[in-house]
Amino acid sequence: MAKKRTSSKSKPTPPIGEVLRARRIETLKKGLREMARFLEIAPAHLTDLEMGRRTPSEGLLLRICEAYGIDEAELRSGWSRADGIVGEIATQDPTAAAKVPELLRTARKFTPKQWDDLIKRAEQMSKGKARKPGK
Repeated sequence: MAKKRTSSKSKPTPPIGEVLRARRIETLKKGLREMARFLEIAPAHLTDLEMGRRTPSEGLLLRICEAYGIDEAELRSGWSRADGIVGEIATQDPTAAAKVPELLRTARKFTPKQWDDLIKRAEQMSKGKARKPGK
């Protein structure tokens, strides 16, 4: 059974499969077989995605994003599938393997503004514009 996701405001949101089904029927006005053909998958596969019994491959996730007009971040969150770069960076060396999870645990409850501030600071640091401590 698919579990309900919770947004940052603690408002329950429907499982991603329900979002897909509703978008396919109500917005795109497409039948299951037609959409499956468009996505280049079997209708049973699409049914499994909509029922929460399967998660898509990376390529299928991106095709769904385009076909359904749903933001990639929403799909990744709904299926608990991080972008491949996350694992790549988190395992690039022993320091990253230790520090990336620590950073993510610390930032777990960040607001969008806090994430933007952190990203901006990281960009400054990567360009060598980091301020020295105490200045």
